[in-house]
Amino acid sequence: MAPLLFIVVILIQGELRSGYDPLHHWGSELSLGDQGWIQIANFIAIGALTITFAVGLRRVLAGGPGAAAIPLLTGAFGLELIIQGIFTADPYVGYPVGSKGTTDYSLSGWVHNLNMFPTFAALTAAVLAVAYRSARNRELAWAVLSVIVAILIPAAIVVAANSFDMDTQVGRYHGLWQRIGLGITGIWYALYAVRLLRRTLNISPRAGQEVRGVAAR
Repeated sequence: MAPLLFIVVILIQGELRSGYDPLHHWGSELSLGDQGWIQIANFIAIGALTITFAVGLRRVLAGGPGAAAIPLLTGAFGLELIIQGIFTADPYVGYPVGSKGTTDYSLSGWVHNLNMFPTFAALTAAVLAVAYRSARNRELAWAVLSVIVAILIPAAIVVAANSFDMDTQVGRYHGLWQRIGLGITGIWYALYAVRLLRRTLNISPRAGQEVRGVAAR
């Protein structure tokens, strides 16, 4: 549930921060200011939890298509989140309140900005790997869903990036589109985790009815 928790924390912070507009500010800008440590911790903690999930994936996906790629790419996604937390963004125009933006980007700001591309590349590749595995296992509904998600996530991020002008450091609705991409990510990973958990524990309504029937007899 870590990626879903990540966006939930961002949404809550965005509503509570004075001078911060969730529709027109990046989630990474929450790492700035006196309360910036909350978003930094969010990046690092969720990244670590995602890596832990990748270890669990490696154990559950024993053999078959994507058994190595899915955990590896998920772990890479988690690692990139940690890097985003360690290397914070530079301030843009308008936030923190009164900021005039950044004329010379710091090393931290450069790493943070450039790291966005491998972060979403690893994420998209992981989703596509799941789609491939599902298709090979003839789980067509889940394969189609994963392909759609693999298209929507980078599409939302591209729209967000194109809605922001790096020269003037202002934009409109880039925060909204980024949150849409992150929201899709969180929901997809949560559904995938539940799907694997149910399969691992062999939980199904029919199985539950059979167990209750045996108990009754």
